[in-house]
Amino acid sequence: MEAGSLFALLVAAGLYMLVYLVLRARSGVAGTWLELQGGVVVLKTRRLNRLVEDVGKKYKRLMGLVGDLGVVTGIALGAYGVFFLHDNLFKLLTASPGASPVSPLVPGVTVGLNELAYFLLAVAVTLIPHELSHAFQAAAEGVRIKSMGVFLAFLVPGGFAEIDEDELDSKPLRSKLRVLAAGSFANIATFLLLVALFYLVLFTPLAPRPNGVLVSGVIQGSPAFQRLQPGDVIVAVNGTPTPTLEGFSKVMERSAPGRLIKLTVMRGSVLVNYSLVLAQHPESPGRGFIGVKIDQSYSNEWLYRAFWWMLVVTSSVAIINMLPIVPLDGGKLLSYLLQAVAPGRASKVAVWACSAYMLIVLLASMATSAGVFGLAPLTP
Repeated sequence: MEAGSLFALLVAAGLYMLVYLVLRARSGVAGTWLELQGGVVVLKTRRLNRLVEDVGKKYKRLMGLVGDLGVVTGIALGAYGVFFLHDNLFKLLTASPGASPVSPLVPGVTVGLNELAYFLLAVAVTLIPHELSHAFQAAAEGVRIKSMGVFLAFLVPGGFAEIDEDELDSKPLRSKLRVLAAGSFANIATFLLLVALFYLVLFTPLAPRPNGVLVSGVIQGSPAFQRLQPGDVIVAVNGTPTPTLEGFSKVMERSAPGRLIKLTVMRGSVLVNYSLVLAQHPESPGRGFIGVKIDQSYSNEWLYRAFWWMLVVTSSVAIINMLPIVPLDGGKLLSYLLQAVAPGRASKVAVWACSAYMLIVLLASMATSAGVFGLAPLTP
């Protein structure tokens, strides 16, 4: 973890504990706009209840059609999530190609300080449609809305739409499923909208374009050490423009140890020239070596990063939320389905057994992923 990210994490943890202790010391906290529930700080409001209920009831028929589509979509998302976790865990355990990292998004740990603003934007774009969709669908099905809000659980943000669970339990199965699937359906709809917007942006001047080779790290003792630094963008080698990784690699393939090269580097908004004597490449004798870790740099990279985080978070929440794990919506949906088919203790045991099994698979995926990929902050 970078020093800046570690410092930010410690500061955030300190502020979190301060709020926690203040709320714990207060008497009669329950019922206020700011609450402490276990170790979770909760910010909630009832001011939106009337508006949400009016809209839900006014468009009840439309919400019914959307709700049915949401149920089908939600079940498909849950099934895909189960398949993906098993398939990916197998790839991780067998070191097969194509394995993907499975990691919780924790600010300061897997979300670096430089990505925090994009992450928070993605959280907002994910939570607002998710919780509003739950609330609108509940109102359309005649279920009372108690409150809506956000929470912070050990630095991990989240949101909620608090509905009357007793009223939901008394509704027909179809209504229950509509309400539970509404959040993930809103997320996958948001995901598809973002994909469409991103492709539209590609045809505008704002489209991110390759504009150089980003230096993401410098190897100690290499020719680049104490010359280049993370964040630099190499835009030319010996006067030859290198806007892409491929172009940069082709230039370096023609280099040799001991040769003097000139790098044109963009540092912030300033162009800087460096002359370096190449070392021998540790993995390819006869080839020159600068000693940097590189990534592709883009113009308008902020836009690319914003879209990347929004797409990752919205799609991840849509799928994970529909996994058959109680208390996720997917677990509750499975519970209602099994109770309708086989009421009684057997269905409850089946739900908890399924939840325990899938939770083990999820945790095993995270642990194995951490061993394979580490817990380095995620980057686009």
